[in-house]
Amino acid sequence: MKLKKITAGLLACAMVVSLSACGSSNGGSETTAASGAGAEAVAAESATVEQQMEARGIEKANSETGNTQTTDETLVVQLNSMPDNLWHPGAAANGANEEQVINAALLDRLVDLDENTNEVVPMLASSWEWVSDTELKFHLRDDVTMTDGTPLVADDVVYTANVWKENCASNDTGAYIDSATAEDEHTVVIKYNVVAPEILKMMTWANFGIVSEDEVNALGGLEAASKNPVMGSGKYRFKEWKSGEYVLLERNDNYWDKDYKGYFKEIKLTAVSDSGAKASSVQSGDAQVAFDMPVSQAATFGQNPEVRTYVYSNGEIEHLFFNMSEGHATSDIRVRQAIAKALNYDAIAQVASAGFSGKAYSYAAPEAPYYNANYTEEDMARDIEGAKALLAEAGYADGLEISTVTLPDLADLYTVIQGNLAEVGITLKIENVDMGAFVPAMLQDKSYDIVAVGDAITFRTPQLPQFVREGVVFGGPAVVLPEHEEILTKLMQAKTDDEAKELLAQYDAKNKEDVMCTNLYGAYRSSLTGKDIKGFAIRERGYADITTLYK
Repeated sequence: MKLKKITAGLLACAMVVSLSACGSSNGGSETTAASGAGAEAVAAESATVEQQMEARGIEKANSETGNTQTTDETLVVQLNSMPDNLWHPGAAANGANEEQVINAALLDRLVDLDENTNEVVPMLASSWEWVSDTELKFHLRDDVTMTDGTPLVADDVVYTANVWKENCASNDTGAYIDSATAEDEHTVVIKYNVVAPEILKMMTWANFGIVSEDEVNALGGLEAASKNPVMGSGKYRFKEWKSGEYVLLERNDNYWDKDYKGYFKEIKLTAVSDSGAKASSVQSGDAQVAFDMPVSQAATFGQNPEVRTYVYSNGEIEHLFFNMSEGHATSDIRVRQAIAKALNYDAIAQVASAGFSGKAYSYAAPEAPYYNANYTEEDMARDIEGAKALLAEAGYADGLEISTVTLPDLADLYTVIQGNLAEVGITLKIENVDMGAFVPAMLQDKSYDIVAVGDAITFRTPQLPQFVREGVVFGGPAVVLPEHEEILTKLMQAKTDDEAKELLAQYDAKNKEDVMCTNLYGAYRSSLTGKDIKGFAIRERGYADITTLYK
């Protein structure tokens, strides 16, 4: 989902700014809505996660609120990397995950999401209603002041929506916008080009921040604004960007919501790619937050009294996709079936998630309100002899060599998979690359045979079919199984969760039949804060909300 991120799971966002827009609405929630076969196992897993967190001294995100004061202090937050731009619509490109962390502080959206209740709440829009299956009418607040001192009006929303549509048509920010029309100064109608009842939840994502045309023009146009975003109406304002070193934000003391208090006067965002170095900086007090670290870090620092350690779901299920294009052994369903039978899903989940997650019983995450555990223990049982028989039938009785490409984050996962496959006569060649090489390998070259990718569909966004759409499938160039896309399109359009649950069951059944991919485990991430820092919160797709932190 977005391509500057550092994990394969977040690449599930390649279609959206996240790619930035990758897709999870319930980042900090630990709730489960499972039923049917496997539900007991999922419920037990949820309880186990909470028990492990407590036993390991792990904190829960989105559990502290109530800051009532402001100070002149500076908060230092360490990200994994610095984005190329700070406002992706101005750059006409996919944005980085780190960019979305910054955007959410600078630019308010029409609506926001309460991560604890999973409910859409007012932000710049005080209310809204559907006027047709594809049109949402938003009624704007009349007390919002933009950075340039002018009031927020409907024309600002129309302008921003047109920028999304024109500059972000290749990702989820603009792909689903048909038009925006101002009915009066405080009423705007946005028309979408798809039927997607839950698109309102997607509008809470950081990449849907509202700006005004006057602000952008004053900054020198779209491209200039992407690097100097002194605009919007957010809780913080952009102050300085020293390339390669830091981005500095300053509290907006004229913020429209007088109930909000930003404890820190300034927020300084730096980039440190090495997780150990990030953790050391928080321990020493040089930084107060180390955001987005491998979950294995939690086991290391959970009992450390010098830091607070957080583990949270980003709403993704890690899947193993198969390259089904011509010339790959994995184009043969018997080979795909053999690989699926060879995997030890319990061991994979244990190692890859540091014991925080179990194997996945559906393509969707348990956080999804339409979730049902459609895979059984029998479906996911390891069958070495069955795998060998399928390989022999496919002509590989004497062995088979396949390849994958990965980022360092998933090295442990592939080590387990490699060992599993070796037991049935498959040799897996693992190519570890950096992000610069990983993106083209994933999306253009596609020379691999298998690849692990996380997909976050905790709610039914319009991008649901993104991994089974022609030219987008991670499992091979232009390989499409139409039945999969058809079911997911209906899932996106479903008007109720019960209807969606039935469609998810159909989709899981098709995956069992076609083995386009196999479900692995629920993905978790970790972050550290200083021992005196409170208010750590997670937004969509596991992004940190840097505006809620306080002492």
